[in-house]
Amino acid sequence: MKQHPIGNGFCVPRVPREVAALIAALQMKGAVTDELVGLKEEEWDSLLRFCDSAHLTLPLSQVCSSEFPSWVLERLRRNAADNGRRFERLKSTYLEVAAAFAQAGIEHVVLKGFTQAPEYIANPRLRQQSDIDLYCPKEMIPRARAALESIGYSPEQTLDYSRADHLPTMVRYGDWRWRGNAFDPDMPLSIELHFCLWNEAIAEFSVPEMDGFWGRRVKRRLEDISFPALSPIDQLGYFTLHIVRDLLRREWVIHRVHELARFLHMRAVDGSFWREWKEASSSSFRALQAIAFFHANAWFSCDLHPAIRNEIAMLPPIHREWLKRFAGSALEDMFHKNRDGVWLHASLVKPARKRIELIWKTIVPTQVPSIETPARVYRKRGLKESRVSNKYLRYGPYLLGRIIAHVRSTSVFIWHGMILYFCGRRAGTQL
Repeated sequence: MKQHPIGNGFCVPRVPREVAALIAALQMKGAVTDELVGLKEEEWDSLLRFCDSAHLTLPLSQVCSSEFPSWVLERLRRNAADNGRRFERLKSTYLEVAAAFAQAGIEHVVLKGFTQAPEYIANPRLRQQSDIDLYCPKEMIPRARAALESIGYSPEQTLDYSRADHLPTMVRYGDWRWRGNAFDPDMPLSIELHFCLWNEAIAEFSVPEMDGFWGRRVKRRLEDISFPALSPIDQLGYFTLHIVRDLLRREWVIHRVHELARFLHMRAVDGSFWREWKEASSSSFRALQAIAFFHANAWFSCDLHPAIRNEIAMLPPIHREWLKRFAGSALEDMFHKNRDGVWLHASLVKPARKRIELIWKTIVPTQVPSIETPARVYRKRGLKESRVSNKYLRYGPYLLGRIIAHVRSTSVFIWHGMILYFCGRRAGTQL
């Protein structure tokens, strides 16, 4: 895999050719579909599976060309139609939950999901959504959970939620079964009850501005439903910090960055919004958001208001250096694991002792991979299962592979840290 330049001069790092073609087609300015048109059938198959996982199938459906293979066009049309019907289910599910909360005297705000329309996504039917995210003040969380249980929801028990910002996902079990369709209109929606907007204990640094979001919540309307939501400026703050958090956690953020790029592109000439944004935010909070703004502009060529460009230019030298060198790391990490985000994380953590602990935990693993971990390796063309059925026999090669991969990635991690260190010294700051 090689780097692929896109319209704004940013070089998409090592990603499959079909993914680079998708990114080129999703640009806010200078979007091109030539590379998509030239994909082979197996590349299309790989791309569609990637898009389902990355929540980019529906954005792709909006740029499809008559020159795409007929089976691809049919697949995208079917997905869009299914998701349109799924949105009707989403609305009815939310209204049922909101009624249960109202009866129990529970206040909440809706996060992400359909609240992204119409500024981050043109139509809520064009956004893949598998759960409804609700925030309640901590003192209301027990009653909110009880209200959900009263209408048939129960906590999911198989995953580790110790690093989540929400309780274990609440699901309502029925007779529905997975049939391979990520847009199945009959797929039940789960509920995630968020007890915080920023998890300082996990992030290891605070964002005190988020404490004021609850008091500024607003009532919004979308089609035939109304719901409490964050104010427009606070929604932007929450969403950008959600992107930064996932960058630090090495989670897939490409669909969120694409939505942010659309918002910034649409608001690029709205001086009054950005004046209000600047007045409502501290310089440190704006600097955190600027990290997400930079990614949106680099990945998807969106226009930026001068106030945003100024915030990016005023970032600390170590952050500018990291963005200059590693803004594509999160894209590459989807296919070739890297830990460049740890250096960004370390630059945000204080005091120095915590930085050292964070870096040390990255270099020296604290857990041995579980013997239950399936020996699955992501290839360019998809996930392949090990043919060895006995978990004890396949654990040895799996563990050896993990050790080799860790040594290799740690070497790159340390090398990139040295680059940042010496560049930071030249710039008059240190990590």
